[in-house]
Amino acid sequence: MGESLRVLVVEDEQALSEFLCELLSEAGFETLTAPTIAGAREHLARTELDVVLLDMSLPDGSGLDILRQVRDEGLPTEVIVQTGDATVGTAIGAMKAGAYDYLLKPPRTEELEALVLKAGEKARLRRENAALRTRLERDQPALGVITEDAAMKSLLSVLLKAAASELPILIQGESGTGKELIARAVHNNSPRAGAPFVAVNCAAVPENLIESELFGHEKGSFTGAVDRKPGLFEVAGSGVVFLDEIGDIANSFQAKLLRALENREFFRVGGTRAVRWQARLVASSNRDLLSDVDTGRFRQDLYFRLAGVVLTAPPLRERRGDVRLLAHHFLAAAGSRKTISAEALAALESYAWPGNVRELRMVMERAAILSAGDTIQPADLRLLGPRPQAGQAWKIDLTLSELESQHIKAVLDHYQGHRGSTSRQCWITTRAIAARRPARWGSTPRRSTTSWVQRRPAAETRGGLGSLPTQEPE
Repeated sequence: MGESLRVLVVEDEQALSEFLCELLSEAGFETLTAPTIAGAREHLARTELDVVLLDMSLPDGSGLDILRQVRDEGLPTEVIVQTGDATVGTAIGAMKAGAYDYLLKPPRTEELEALVLKAGEKARLRRENAALRTRLERDQPALGVITEDAAMKSLLSVLLKAAASELPILIQGESGTGKELIARAVHNNSPRAGAPFVAVNCAAVPENLIESELFGHEKGSFTGAVDRKPGLFEVAGSGVVFLDEIGDIANSFQAKLLRALENREFFRVGGTRAVRWQARLVASSNRDLLSDVDTGRFRQDLYFRLAGVVLTAPPLRERRGDVRLLAHHFLAAAGSRKTISAEALAALESYAWPGNVRELRMVMERAAILSAGDTIQPADLRLLGPRPQAGQAWKIDLTLSELESQHIKAVLDHYQGHRGSTSRQCWITTRAIAARRPARWGSTPRRSTTSWVQRRPAAETRGGLGSLPTQEPE
């Protein structure tokens, strides 16, 4: 359980108060007592409490007064009310005022212990969420990058030094690692922060338009060029031009880009007069540009012109200490006050994150919307199932049945043998999983009567991360 939960018993009957404290102490909880509302308020003012076990009828007033105080002050404390009054109205009033749950006197031992434990765990989660939000608000630097990872902090330290210079910067890293965020941090911490930040995704611009996009064109230079159009190098002025995924630009344009970088001037498409540009260049790539240089796909001289300072953004799987911090940040950024269960946090921290920070953000935004309760559970995350790792593709000589069996085994191992979770992920029945003999996974398995390939609807193959079955498998 870790540090024991702290429980305040607010009860004016001394015998019952002592009995409850004895039960809770034997269960491993730290207990405090108060016979009145005034005494309870003193404890709330000076002690960090996880749970308040609150009598509804006290000598100096109603227990609802304490309940309302806890809620009004936003204390990370859960309140369980108990009373000898079994009327429905009393229970409804307490729950509407924000009580975690409701007990009748005298409570059953097992019920009391279980309820206090659950309430205490929720209080600890709320306290952790609040602490993380406070830390984010206090410590999040002007860089805008949220991290506690040593490698990321080292990167940011180099970034701050490089931002103050005029050196070109090349940011490398997998898709979704936050390369544009790092580029914006360079801009925001440079002397050019007040000037424009102009970003262009080179991979998204057709090869025949990239020159016009960056350098602009003259009127009549090609069909449809009805007016002169300035390029993004001009639009940026004295700011920053961010060339995202620069490794995807065609070889035919690389020489022109190199000349523009070397001479600080370019020609618009169809133009005859050189145009000077003043912006700073920051580029990024999810490719290994040095490998592309070796294969001739990327010009070596252009690489060295871009790589004044090289910043490599680590993938999220290499900075697992940031997963919890980022998960809470994205949940708060989505406007959600929900908490994340310990099991869900463990699932997040053990996941491979093929989509990196971008995928984590989407997972948390989705969970904030679709989770039913006020605490996000592992099932609410809807993480992708296991996939073959790089260089470990499926053998092409397998039959469809063998391929199906390998996939089901991998998912079953991922969920530690849980058939329900496996059936939902693979779109097969639990009976079909049970019909397969675990000892024979390595050989041709018994053919199931229900194929996940046949049952999986077409929409599922197109839906991406958010695709889910519309109903539970049989």
